[in-house]
Amino acid sequence: MLTRRDIEMGVPDLVASASGVVLEIGPGGGNQVGRYDPTKVTKIYGIEPNLGLHGKLRESIKKAGLSDVYTIVPCGVEDVRGLRKCGVDQEAFDTVLSIQVLCSVPNPKETAAALWRLLKPGGRMIVYEHVKSRDWVSSKVQDIYNIIWPYALANCNLNRDTAQTLLDAGAWSKVDLRTPTEEDASLAMPRIWGHLTKAA
Repeated sequence: MLTRRDIEMGVPDLVASASGVVLEIGPGGGNQVGRYDPTKVTKIYGIEPNLGLHGKLRESIKKAGLSDVYTIVPCGVEDVRGLRKCGVDQEAFDTVLSIQVLCSVPNPKETAAALWRLLKPGGRMIVYEHVKSRDWVSSKVQDIYNIIWPYALANCNLNRDTAQTLLDAGAWSKVDLRTPTEEDASLAMPRIWGHLTKAA
């Protein structure tokens, strides 16, 4: 669930900038579905392995008028065979969207690399993720919180260096990531957001 601060920092605009054939990782119950610009997207695949969320996700898709555009994919992004069964192929996507998801996947490096492979050359990965603080005191607070935080909030980890994980996922021709300011760095959950463009 997004906070008022998340919205003020431009999450709706990030989602609305998705275009072409889109892969949304971890849509959950469909919090972002209503923010897509239907004039920009031709097809959306939502990778959601949690079958218990599919009912709510379908409701969100229907409410947004995207039933003919949005396909739910019931497997993880690393499951290449499962993805292919649902029509998801390597280098098939113009946009990959990840909004507060990489904090909770079991293997973030593997997931980021898999997402990079799914992008077309020249495709964009749009992200909004909370990351490890650059402030020494805040980072230690994150480490302490993180002892129990993942168990309380669906494996959400506060202290991942997600920006570096994304940069290491593959070759990018352009990186436009906004990293925490000095003021944000002292927060318990600073964010990064923006786009990465896959090298041709």
